[in-house]
Amino acid sequence: MNIPRILLRFLQQRAFASSLTAASVAVGVALVATIVALRLESERSFSQKDTGFEVVVGAKGSPLQLVLHTLYHIGTPVGNIPLAVYEQLQQDRRVQFMLPMVFGDNVGGFKVVGTTPDFFTRFQYRKGQSVALAQGRAFAEHGEVVLGAEVASTLRLRIGDSVTVKHGVQEQDPTAHEHGKLPVVGVLAPTQTAIDKGVYSTMYTVWDTHYHEYLEAQEAAEAANAPAETKLQSHEEHRHSDHHHSDHHHSDEDEHHDHDIPAEFTTITAMAVKLKSPVFFDSFIRTVNDGTQAQAAMPIREIMALFAVVGNVNSVLLGISYLVIVLSAVALVVSLYNSLSERQREIAILRSLGARRGTIVVLVLAEAVAIGLAGASVGIVAARVGLRLAKQRIGAYIGNNVEFALLYNFDAWMVMGVVVLSAVVALLPAWKAYRTDVAEHLAPLS
Repeated sequence: MNIPRILLRFLQQRAFASSLTAASVAVGVALVATIVALRLESERSFSQKDTGFEVVVGAKGSPLQLVLHTLYHIGTPVGNIPLAVYEQLQQDRRVQFMLPMVFGDNVGGFKVVGTTPDFFTRFQYRKGQSVALAQGRAFAEHGEVVLGAEVASTLRLRIGDSVTVKHGVQEQDPTAHEHGKLPVVGVLAPTQTAIDKGVYSTMYTVWDTHYHEYLEAQEAAEAANAPAETKLQSHEEHRHSDHHHSDHHHSDEDEHHDHDIPAEFTTITAMAVKLKSPVFFDSFIRTVNDGTQAQAAMPIREIMALFAVVGNVNSVLLGISYLVIVLSAVALVVSLYNSLSERQREIAILRSLGARRGTIVVLVLAEAVAIGLAGASVGIVAARVGLRLAKQRIGAYIGNNVEFALLYNFDAWMVMGVVVLSAVVALLPAWKAYRTDVAEHLAPLS
């Protein structure tokens, strides 16, 4: 007896009902596959266990906020610390390398990062992996910028273009003020990290932007409070100041001129620190945290603590998804059980043609397994296609790049679980088919 052919005939007879049942299984499997993949890839993306530095130093406040903003460009800075703190920690015997970063501006919503040329030569975003230039060169003068790969791609910028810097950490910041255009001199190669989302220049460039913003605010306040006859003069002086300031950064001459910036504006937002030995981790962090001006945080500890909290939400979502699969299995039982009422005569005929009771049981179980397997396979494929299509949007939402594999180890386990569940729940309808009375259902139809 050709069991596969008979099974195909059974499925064709109830194609619509079988498709709906398989679709419900696919929805549950797709939900589980999506949630698990998101959790795995987000943990992998954020944990960065193989970073080329161990500690992040910044202003007092939330250590998690410090880590998220500094390493992933999520949220707002905790605050700034005096330049003297950076200079002091540079002399610490436990420190092998320290990269300062200054935030506070944006270009098209992407954060401007003021740093040092060491960013291109000594800094490692992962162990053994340094940033590399895909085009152009590193900044050599104040006012020059180097774009992360994603910035260049999203804003469609290339070497020779100029970017408009806005004071404020977000493009939609209502307090943002535009400043002069800065020339693009280089584009970084993709790193699949938040580095791709940065616009890099010298610290002086960022400090000068902030200082100029302060001068503008002061002049505006003075002009607003000045007598009417002096406002016109203040306006002319402000125009002259703007023109003079622009000349500092965008002179047509080769020579570049700097001007002094007050100490309160020469501050550091954060520092990525590479220590000489793991034995210094705790002592260095304790030394910094015992002070009054800065805090030190280990990114891996903060991210793991974050995922410990987020894991509870994942568990709830997974529970709901598993419930969808269970409900789909119940629907499969009901569908198969009801279909047997329509197939009693067919089963009786098969029995009369020599089919054993065990063969009938195998047919019912095989039908359930086929529906479950089809639903699980479609669910896995739908989850993978959906995640890969939404990869950029997901990365933008969580503030970090994510990559999704075509297949995961848990995919096979999930498919096997659905197949086993389908076979188990089909035992009841299989038992009903097993007990079919041949004589009763072969009687002439009245």
